Amino acid sequence: MSKNSILSEMPIDLGDNLVLRFATLDDVDALAEFNARLHEDVNVDPSIRDMMSGDHPTCKASDFTVVEDTETGKIVSSTCLISQTWTYSGIPFKFGQPEFVATETEYRRRGLVRKQFEVIHALSEARGELMQGITGIPWYYRLFGYEMALDMEAEQVIDGMHIPPLKKGETETCRLRPRTDADNAFIQELYTDAIESQVFACPRSTEMWEYEFNGRSEGSDAQHKWLLIEDMEGTRLGYVQHLQWCYDSYGEASKTGTNFLVMRMELKHGVGYLHFIPSLLRALLKTAKATPVAPGSNNPEATGIQFMLGREHPVYSGLPRSYVRQEPVYAWYIRVPNLIAFLRHIQPALEKHLIGTIAEGYTGELKLNFYRSGIHFTFEHGRVTNLTDWTPKDVETGDAAFPDLTFLQLLCGRCRTEELTSHFVDCWTNGTTPAVLLDCLFPQFKSEIWSL
Repeated sequence: MSKNSILSEMPIDLGDNLVLRFATLDDVDALAEFNARLHEDVNVDPSIRDMMSGDHPTCKASDFTVVEDTETGKIVSSTCLISQTWTYSGIPFKFGQPEFVATETEYRRRGLVRKQFEVIHALSEARGELMQGITGIPWYYRLFGYEMALDMEAEQVIDGMHIPPLKKGETETCRLRPRTDADNAFIQELYTDAIESQVFACPRSTEMWEYEFNGRSEGSDAQHKWLLIEDMEGTRLGYVQHLQWCYDSYGEASKTGTNFLVMRMELKHGVGYLHFIPSLLRALLKTAKATPVAPGSNNPEATGIQFMLGREHPVYSGLPRSYVRQEPVYAWYIRVPNLIAFLRHIQPALEKHLIGTIAEGYTGELKLNFYRSGIHFTFEHGRVTNLTDWTPKDVETGDAAFPDLTFLQLLCGRCRTEELTSHFVDCWTNGTTPAVLLDCLFPQFKSEIWSL
């Protein structure tokens, strides 16, 4: 730890009887109650207890920061860091996820979260994490150097009334059953195969898989349920991962719809969805109606199925298109504190992305102007031979310009170059070649991240 790091200053006296410190096991009860109350979700309580218990493979009590009012002894603000490993086109990198950010109402607007994020970012840097990401309310985390840049909750919904019933004389082609430990290796293999083709993904260690299957507390909002898809002879075809409660839809549909949420669904190689979709939808709806709904829902049981599988998934093609509803796509907040370090780390993937595209074998330069800084690429026959920081001499220098953090939209595959130049008038490319090259280097992300 650097002697200049804020970590060496902990605990920190913030004035006004407030002290910022790392949590301990003695804070478990208080933090569980605090977070469940502030997040207005009783299921957050067991999640906090799980992460602080010492049993979680990547998170522990001291990964939480708390601000304590020393006059009352109460925790008034808190957050945490969940460290993990993600991959970018198969290249592992360390990733830090701040979560469970909350402050008592009367203590807000005092900079308590900002100070804790300084600590969390320093802790993440000390662990060698090249990227941080957080899920949260709109706009807020832009204050701390984040951009809403990575797809989250890209989904399609079908109401139960539009799922075709089994016709007279027909038989079902597949069925669902609960997971057993004998299925764990099968699920792991399918998941690992599926994420190999994703731009961003979160692989799991053996310890983390065991924790996912059997370690999380019942009732935790991080606990997922698993179903095995099998044919009518009992041969395993794939799996479904779903939330343990059903939730109301968003927008206009929220007035009536309560959905069963499918978070992941994979079939093994050699098995296509088309033959099984009608039976699979009926089996999912049957499971949905037996799944409890979240407190305060509009309906006593699920009315539809919500596939949260990213912008593209094979099952979407087989759904009855005229009845499918697409909800607006939300986003992860992403922070890349050292962009050049991240790009150098994923350089082999960038070169691989060029293969099979119009930019394969490209030789030339690419200068990206971020207005106050920039990056200079040099290519020879499709290989990156130089990747360095570059300072543009003026606002019009370079091959492409990206104001503020807009480049993260391209890096994370949420937007194409043309979209950015259309939406931001100070985002531009100098001709066709830079735009084409950028889109080849940074392909779209069309899946869904299952983080820790």
